[in-house]
Amino acid sequence: MCFHRMNFFLLAIFTSVILAGAAGCGLIERPSVQIAGVKLQDVGLTNATMLFDVKVDNPYIVPLPMSNVDYVLSSQGQQFLTGKADVQGEVPAKGSKVLGVPVRFSYVELIKMVKGATPGGTIPYTADLGLSVNAPALGPLRLPMSKEGHINIPSAPSLLEQIKGLAK
Repeated sequence: MCFHRMNFFLLAIFTSVILAGAAGCGLIERPSVQIAGVKLQDVGLTNATMLFDVKVDNPYIVPLPMSNVDYVLSSQGQQFLTGKADVQGEVPAKGSKVLGVPVRFSYVELIKMVKGATPGGTIPYTADLGLSVNAPALGPLRLPMSKEGHINIPSAPSLLEQIKGLAK
């Protein structure tokens, strides 16, 4: 009986070492992600929502569980927004899925945080996102992605009044 346990134990160790080596060498395929598009939604005089369309490709023969997307938005090296979006669910086996990740921001906060941002202006941004998944054989993974673009800041009178109120 002890001989069989030892063989099983050695087989388990051997399998773990092979899987870890295969993962490190790129033999086990990783899921891929990309930001397929960005849209502004719910644009108001004081805030807006950026909707990031995140495409996830699952190379596995089993569904890929997802947990969340973390994000950091920055402009000219200055972070102005960080957070997480809950994306519970899974990507079908050998399939893909597009997730809509909403990121809401305030123009007033944006102007306060980013040097040179003014009503009526445009600022460049970099969005760094990471999708957390639980990959078979690899375990928990954070899949990073990035996108650059521009945000137009409206010059509406109510926004200017809010900014003046901050100066008092």
